[in-house]
Amino acid sequence: MPEPRHWYLFMYDVTEPKRLRSTHKVLTEWGKPVQYSVFRVRCTKRELERLRYELSQILTSEDRLMVVRLCDSCASRVSVHGEALTSFDLDSPPFHLV
Repeated sequence: MPEPRHWYLFMYDVTEPKRLRSTHKVLTEWGKPVQYSVFRVRCTKRELERLRYELSQILTSEDRLMVVRLCDSCASRVSVHGEALTSFDLDSPPFHLV
């Protein structure tokens, strides 16, 4: 049985421009932006650990990262005021082979 995938929201505040660009680039590879510093990612627990490791190689103690897991029911109830940048449809997950 395949490992289940869950939605996660990644929100970050990075103080240095180079680390900010690197963080944005990594999250763009894994998910889709909801807002500039908020990304939604659908991944397995193992993929989540890999992504957190990649981000830990970039971020320092002065930066902030918040990761929130959304259950499928919660993800289906997300509402957006204005035009949504991306929906929470069950699209294909990113593939990262290591």
